[in-house]
Amino acid sequence: MDETDISTVPNRTPKAITPKGKKTVCKISSAERRQTVTAVCCMSATGVFVPPAFILPRKKMNPLLYKDAPIATLPVISDTGYINSHLFIDWLKHFVKHAKPSTEDPVLLIADNHTSHFSLPAVLFCRENHIAFLTFPPHTSYVLQPLDKCFFAPLKALYSSET
Repeated sequence: MDETDISTVPNRTPKAITPKGKKTVCKISSAERRQTVTAVCCMSATGVFVPPAFILPRKKMNPLLYKDAPIATLPVISDTGYINSHLFIDWLKHFVKHAKPSTEDPVLLIADNHTSHFSLPAVLFCRENHIAFLTFPPHTSYVLQPLDKCFFAPLKALYSSET
């Protein structure tokens, strides 16, 4: 399980064509105000994904913002657009609904060392729902977290090239 931020206005620099010898080039920038959406993704070792959660920086939810999202996406809002301990509990409920851990078939959930993952309610929820929760040591998640390199990097590259 890991989170990444995705900008609503991509960083892609547009190509500029200028006459030969021109020393200055005007820059075109987007008139849109940049916002960050946090995507919370989870993948099993066999490549099966739990539907993502999108954390939108809003006060009120607008269903139009996620109408083309993947099926069973969990749309949530926060003032900042980032995950917190309360939203992490919401995501854990979403995870249990799709991963279906049980006494006979418990689940190992591996995550980074983000502070939102360390709350007593989260630990108790995991324990009650047959989830063994393991976190990476600080500052090692980029090396150890497979979603960073194998999923988020290609996703962001594709997103930047498409927009």
